[in-house]
Amino acid sequence: MEKYPSTGVLLINMGGPSSLDEVEPFLYNLFSDPDIMGLNRLFLKPLARIIAKKRAPVAKNFYKEIGGKSPLVKITMRQGEALEKALASYASFMVFVAMRYSYPLIKDVVPEMLT
Repeated sequence: MEKYPSTGVLLINMGGPSSLDEVEPFLYNLFSDPDIMGLNRLFLKPLARIIAKKRAPVAKNFYKEIGGKSPLVKITMRQGEALEKALASYASFMVFVAMRYSYPLIKDVVPEMLT
């Protein structure tokens, strides 16, 4: 197993669906975030489910128009690669990329950073 350098950078973005099947789960994750909705947590998840189900068909049509997925994850990954390359001349850095509402999720990437 490769040992990571002691200095890591975590590049975080909101994320986006990587396929049309991921649109509704992405919307659910987005609308179930109390930082976005600011509602009582008791009502938040059921309301998020309703909103995601209602908005998914419209959102899917928009994603179809741009290739069936969000470009945000791929763009952020490229930014992470470019940042790691730019930092390489200063010190040994490893750049990790994580998304708040889609894969790769922050909760999955942080443990990877710590190994």
